[in-house]
Amino acid sequence: MQLHPFRKAPAHGTRPRSLAMFGALAMLTSCATNRPVLPGPEVDDTTLFVGKIITLDDKGTIAEAVTVDGKGRILKVGTEKELSAGLGVGSKRVELEAGQVLLPGFIDPHLHILPTLMQSVLGTHNLAPCLPPPYNLSTPEQCKKHEDLLSALSSMTVEPTTPETAKMFVLGMNLDPSRQQFIAGKCGVTSTVGFMQQPKLYLDACVRKDRPVLILDQSGHLAYVNEKAFEIVCKGQKPCLPPDSVTQHGGRWVTDSKGQYTGLIEESAGFAPFLEATQQGMLVQKAIPSGGLQDLLKAIQALREAGLTTIADGGLSDRSQLELVKLLAMNPTFPLRVTGVVTNLAAMPVVNKDGAVTAPALKPSGPSCTPSPTNDCALPKWLGAGAIKLWVDGSTQGCTALLGTPYAYSSDGHCPDAKEGKGDFKSAKELADAMRPLWPDSAWRFQLHANGNQANQWAVDAFSQLQLEQANTHRMLLIHNTVGQESVSQAIGELRKGTHVSGQQKVPAMDLRVTHLIGHVAYWGDALAQMLQKNGAHKDIDIDPVDFNRRNGIPYSFHSDSMVTPARPLWFVEQAVTRRTWAYPDFQKTYVLGPQHATTVEEALRAVTIEPARQHEIDSWVGSIEPGKVADFVVLGANPLDRDASKGGDPTTLSQIPVVRTYLGGKDPASRN
Repeated sequence: MQLHPFRKAPAHGTRPRSLAMFGALAMLTSCATNRPVLPGPEVDDTTLFVGKIITLDDKGTIAEAVTVDGKGRILKVGTEKELSAGLGVGSKRVELEAGQVLLPGFIDPHLHILPTLMQSVLGTHNLAPCLPPPYNLSTPEQCKKHEDLLSALSSMTVEPTTPETAKMFVLGMNLDPSRQQFIAGKCGVTSTVGFMQQPKLYLDACVRKDRPVLILDQSGHLAYVNEKAFEIVCKGQKPCLPPDSVTQHGGRWVTDSKGQYTGLIEESAGFAPFLEATQQGMLVQKAIPSGGLQDLLKAIQALREAGLTTIADGGLSDRSQLELVKLLAMNPTFPLRVTGVVTNLAAMPVVNKDGAVTAPALKPSGPSCTPSPTNDCALPKWLGAGAIKLWVDGSTQGCTALLGTPYAYSSDGHCPDAKEGKGDFKSAKELADAMRPLWPDSAWRFQLHANGNQANQWAVDAFSQLQLEQANTHRMLLIHNTVGQESVSQAIGELRKGTHVSGQQKVPAMDLRVTHLIGHVAYWGDALAQMLQKNGAHKDIDIDPVDFNRRNGIPYSFHSDSMVTPARPLWFVEQAVTRRTWAYPDFQKTYVLGPQHATTVEEALRAVTIEPARQHEIDSWVGSIEPGKVADFVVLGANPLDRDASKGGDPTTLSQIPVVRTYLGGKDPASRN
């Protein structure tokens, strides 16, 4: 994956990470209230859905009808004739139009809600490069502005500096040096030094020199700052030294051969002090652009319009973020169910500077009730936070993934000095030590961010050590598993079967699964092929190695890691089935990356429905259309199964299938807005 910019930084972790975002969302969450329901005559509150229903249950059932009760629970699945019989007065009928299909609502098992919403209010400060033609939503003019790094930086609209704004940060997001070319000679800079070697030089020249500038990389693992930003963060002190929290938790302020800061900041622990300074220089009412609340609402509705009904926030780094996301989910107009994953540091007891515990350790939580037929409670949209997140390494395209033989970063690629990358820990043992305090009672699930093949091996080793100490029966997850190595996948498969041996001891079986950021293939596949070497050559790299999963019995899902890629599950499906990638900047070069790792359409649909539900242990709620689950559905304008090449279909058109509507608990959430 990529890490979102509000990751872990204990020294700064007790306050909201974006005052502007928190203020705006607070306004949103207060915009609606529940209206009282007046009693009336008893009627049959069942809704009958009729049409082609792809249940995605384990039997692959295709049904004609499904009934839903008034509380939003699925009652029966079967034929129209069977389910129509016995319906009483007041029951409703929803009939799909010709060609439409009903599926379980899509689930994104790993994204970051707050950064996703934050980028929606940035306007010209969203510097992301355009997506390849099947997925691009920008105009040719917008694409041209963001085609190369310095043009993207120059496109930021920054008002003239005044005494009031001199210390206010200019914030940008989603710059991506792995896909945006560096073209020397722009912004009046005569030096040909590369952008990654001296970012602050180009931020001063292309954006502003008289104001602090902070640009967050699209990977979420890097940031770029100018000289003024260092002055503000260090408050003019010389020498300007990073806080202890930076070095203690995997961050780095990169220096050149003379010991001077280049402006490249690694990992969120590294740029947390700059984010905090950004907040301190803003007033909430001035930080939300004109129309910003409307932009936030559009961003939220865009998730629904993509067919999503459940999302998992994959790294809530403090308790205020957890409470905000919970509050957002509980808002009556919010159109999705949400489950949360908290960082290990956020889950630990809160200790003040005197060493006194001011708040106990968090406990895992789940839904406040279940969709059992005997349960009369209101079914919640907040599904709790039952998992712990840690980062084993950084970003593959950000040059900070932890690689091992046979992989290394190429010396002639985007990361000439990266070699084997880096880990957030020094060893698998240190990773296990960080997990151990929350492991003993087996209450938590654990989800480990691991991009590089060596990072995934460390994750397997750490899980093995802890499982030997005390078996945990929860489902565990490797997030991304980007750079594939078959021996690592074999070890995961062995762990699942209980045949894995560590230190001459057989490890008790562990339900370990993986989720892939499948957009790595479509958007970065060609870039990664140039950046990475396998056995010394730029060929045969295994990115998002689905075939290794299949051959080793490893369940897998697909996610967006939004803000990193758009949260559009039908795009995931197409990308997983076709494995097409494109070369930036003009997309003229396109090819299939790792055809052996391609999925069928049905496999890909399961990877955005039932499998992510299982990974988050909410499969008794969502993920398939079966009696006893909640009626969270998506209606598509065409049957994606018909687009499988084995049936004579064209899988390159999967992303074009329209999402007609979603249902949450049997009701269209769009009708509440």
